[in-house]
Amino acid sequence: MNLSAVAESPQFANKTLRIVGSGWRLAPIYRISTGQWLSITAGAGLDSARNGTAVGDQPADQILPNPYLDTSGRPYTYWLNKDAFRQPAVGTIGNLNRRTVRAPNFWSFDMALARDFRFYEKQRMEFRVEAYNVTNSFRPDVTPGLPVPSTNFSTLNYQFFGQIRAARDMRILQFALKYVF
Repeated sequence: MNLSAVAESPQFANKTLRIVGSGWRLAPIYRISTGQWLSITAGAGLDSARNGTAVGDQPADQILPNPYLDTSGRPYTYWLNKDAFRQPAVGTIGNLNRRTVRAPNFWSFDMALARDFRFYEKQRMEFRVEAYNVTNSFRPDVTPGLPVPSTNFSTLNYQFFGQIRAARDMRILQFALKYVF
């Protein structure tokens, strides 16, 4: 869901207020989306199912009904519960289907502030400030193709399995000044 708005300050009658406060445009944008679906793979490094399927594509076993541990989405927390999964027995395929667990939700709050200063009828200067991640909050990076948290349930990756280890950008500010003639 994207929610956006544009608000403009009024044209003031007082000359000083009109010069300082008229014509400002404020444009906030709030975006929220559900996390992508993740596939938990055994990733044992061998073809433990003995069926010729590529290593890393074989599903793990889910042994607890709730696969989540800490759903706060804070840095270095374990989104997925390690104890809810196990390696499938040799010669068997894990009981998990593809895309059965959700990654953390994604949200962002951005804002822009702009104003045009007119010099002549056809000349103006636009001043603009844009802020991304206005609240400077930690947001897990849930970019498609980059599973966050790690979903490879192998002995090599066990310490990081289910942990949120990547974040989107911190607050970014950018300023612009444009002369139109």
